[in-house]
Amino acid sequence: MKKKLSVWQAACIITGYGVGSGIMTLPYLVNRAGILWSALILLAAFLFSYCMHMMLAELAIGSGHGTQVVAMFKKFLFRGKHGNIFIVILFILTALVLITNLAAYVAGGAEVLEAFGLPPLAAKLIFYVMAAVVVFFGLKILGISETISVAIIIGIVAVLAVASLFNLNNPFVFSTGTPSELLAFFGMAMFSFVAFFSVPQVVEGLEGDPVKVRKAVLAGLGLNFLFIVVIIVCALASSARITELAMIGWSEGIGLWAQIFGSAFIILAMLTTYWSVSLALADIIKEQLKWHKNICWVIATVPSLLLVLFNLGSFLEIMRVAGGLIAILIAFLVVPAYHRCRKENGKLLLPNALASLPMQIAVLVAFLLMAVGSAVSI
Repeated sequence: MKKKLSVWQAACIITGYGVGSGIMTLPYLVNRAGILWSALILLAAFLFSYCMHMMLAELAIGSGHGTQVVAMFKKFLFRGKHGNIFIVILFILTALVLITNLAAYVAGGAEVLEAFGLPPLAAKLIFYVMAAVVVFFGLKILGISETISVAIIIGIVAVLAVASLFNLNNPFVFSTGTPSELLAFFGMAMFSFVAFFSVPQVVEGLEGDPVKVRKAVLAGLGLNFLFIVVIIVCALASSARITELAMIGWSEGIGLWAQIFGSAFIILAMLTTYWSVSLALADIIKEQLKWHKNICWVIATVPSLLLVLFNLGSFLEIMRVAGGLIAILIAFLVVPAYHRCRKENGKLLLPNALASLPMQIAVLVAFLLMAVGSAVSI
């Protein structure tokens, strides 16, 4: 089966990677930060995230067909004999972090399934099978699966939004939060858009067509933006109480039946992210080690199950933090690599205003603030 994707399938890969259960923490953070400032912060987070993902897309196009994130930095940043050392370190770090992030999704998905009465072992195995089998069949099947899952997620969010209209329980908070509360929301909002490792898959699936890639990235991030806005507004308006995990107070406000829809949302969000991350990891391994794609699939998926089965909880907690760090690391590597790519290849995707040096610096600062905001305790 050909790998070619439609623009919508490619957009759903971006959305599927970015959408996650973390979105459900945003209403609580908005309630602390205040509606007006949160709206401005969310728009800024979207702009900076869009620029970063488009920079990655330009790197992928400039690097050649099928090039993954690690190889992009080899081409545009870590050149020469000493550059290989940095590439090996980046490859190992990326592989370890992504494997443990995948394990976190298996553990989280299994917890949701356990809440419906499944034995712990069965829950872990069932989620892993649903997650790993799709990846085995490659990019085209993943694109179709992401499209179907995103359609279901849209339906879930629509049902919850309609139910919220009939259960308005809270006025909106327009006061301004403290600087730490504003920063915490910015950090989580930025993280809610991150879909770095899916960008090379999008470029590959769209055969490097700049027009289609631009549309797919904008549509994918835009759909995530829409999910965030609807969930924030509806959860704040209809929750019986504003809870750190929005679905708890939200379901109390509109009916406990909503917990089932919320659980389905979380399962699908974790599955779609697992699919995108594990395929990206398998492709990175194949590119760097030149091994057969089935072996790379095993390496990309099986360790995540083993980590969960062996109950290495503390290790997973450490590596979840590392997952955020690798996102920051890649963000800081992208800008200098992009600067060189732009010089060598000329204009590809971003207009000059969004590709200028001041904007590149602004994107770097935004991701630094994301790192700081994610560590803020409120």
